[in-house]
Amino acid sequence: MSFQNRCMYSFLFLCLLFFAASSGAAENSPAYSEGENKQIQNQIEELNNQLDIRAMEADGLKNAIKDQQEQIDNLKSNIASVYKQTISDAGVIEKYKLGNSVYLQTSYYGLNRENNLLDTKENDNAFTNQLDLKFSGQPSEEIQFHATLSMYKLWGAWNTPADVMSSDFSYSGKPSDAGVKIKRGYADYRPEWLGQYVNLTFGRLPTSDGYLTSYRYNRPVQTSYPDLSFSAESDGVGLTFYLENPVAKSINLIYARSQDDTDAYPFQKDPLKLDDINFYAVQANGELAFLDATSLSLQWLRVDNIRPTGDNLIRDMIAQYQLPIESITFPDQLGCLDKLTLQMDNNRLFDLPFDFFASASWSSTNTSKDRVIVNGQVFDPSTLPTALQGYTRYLYLLSPDNQKSHEGYSVYAGLRYNLESDTLRNPKLGVEYFTGSKYWVGLNISATDPYQKLNTRGDVWEVYWVQPFVEKMLQMRTGYQIIQRNYTESLMAGLYGPAEKTDEDDSLFYLSLDFIF
Repeated sequence: MSFQNRCMYSFLFLCLLFFAASSGAAENSPAYSEGENKQIQNQIEELNNQLDIRAMEADGLKNAIKDQQEQIDNLKSNIASVYKQTISDAGVIEKYKLGNSVYLQTSYYGLNRENNLLDTKENDNAFTNQLDLKFSGQPSEEIQFHATLSMYKLWGAWNTPADVMSSDFSYSGKPSDAGVKIKRGYADYRPEWLGQYVNLTFGRLPTSDGYLTSYRYNRPVQTSYPDLSFSAESDGVGLTFYLENPVAKSINLIYARSQDDTDAYPFQKDPLKLDDINFYAVQANGELAFLDATSLSLQWLRVDNIRPTGDNLIRDMIAQYQLPIESITFPDQLGCLDKLTLQMDNNRLFDLPFDFFASASWSSTNTSKDRVIVNGQVFDPSTLPTALQGYTRYLYLLSPDNQKSHEGYSVYAGLRYNLESDTLRNPKLGVEYFTGSKYWVGLNISATDPYQKLNTRGDVWEVYWVQPFVEKMLQMRTGYQIIQRNYTESLMAGLYGPAEKTDEDDSLFYLSLDFIF
């Protein structure tokens, strides 16, 4: 019963009592005096006033309850909307299989270089921050998308990529500023109408951060391409065929292109008649069943139409120094490079706590024998002022005059021991060895280690320790490299310029904290 109804019934009850009392008094007792009647009337009026006040309070309480009910209804509606949106978002994440990962590395490097021929020593140190943000999605069973945004910088540095002479091959692989670059951004299309035996990849390809270097960095593999073949950022297209074969499981066909950064005519024929550099690769992937199912890759790579580099710089110097040169013509192309690379690796070989890998590569240049023509004659760098002769060092393909072709080779191997200790959180101890010949062309352009050891023409030993702190999310890495350099490295990881005799002892100590999520 509501408060208002109770008040009404109370009033009627009082009225009945009053009339009953009045009737009884009329029959059994004399009538009230005028004063008593007035007092009773005042009491009745006061009681009516109290009832009116209570009725007003009841109306106010009713309105308050109504307002609160409206707020509760709005809250229920909002909660239902949020719940519906949450379910919808969860469905989108599940449907499109969205994902992301983070790799943050803060490192200290202690660098030492000793040139025994010149009897000079150089020491330096550096702190760096490297950040990779990886995004992925699978909107359908046929399509996948992957992208990696990267930042790599020295502590406190604000220089631009042009200041550190970064090329497009290593745009995000050289310490520069805090800007974020696109290291990878590609889509995979694996059509169902072909039984998903064919995969088309296009965009900024996953050809950087080599396959085998993942061991010493102790991070997920970023690419399937061999380190010794080509480790650089590239734009192109790839086609993969999947085979039902226990030995050869897939075959990759890759095409990429490099264009002069200063080309002012990207959609037209270059007025200087310099061709774009083309990259072609064929790679077979499989397993060696007799060696505990060891992964195996064999790749042939051709770098074709290798064009001269630094030609615009030479033209600018001719104008600046007002040299007596009426005409200068550069070769359309210098030649080509072929590389053949074999790579194998296995984790927990024969169920032992050992990971191992081995790789060997052969490189061969084939020069066009074309040279720079100045005033109708073959260009002779000795005719230039001494201050300018150094700029002509890298004019030709792995030679001072582009007349000879050269072959080179390299071997890269490593062993990593997994310490099975819960107390130490299962750390890893590894050792690696690399050797490169005089005419080795590494093309390990985007490597982030300071000395880019896989381009070395000499011998490299490295030992490292990986200490996990928080499961697979936080780890410390420390290591030491010893490099015995027998021949100089030329421009673009050995592609341009001659290999000259040297005797250098380099060493590198590093300590880094890595966050992987």
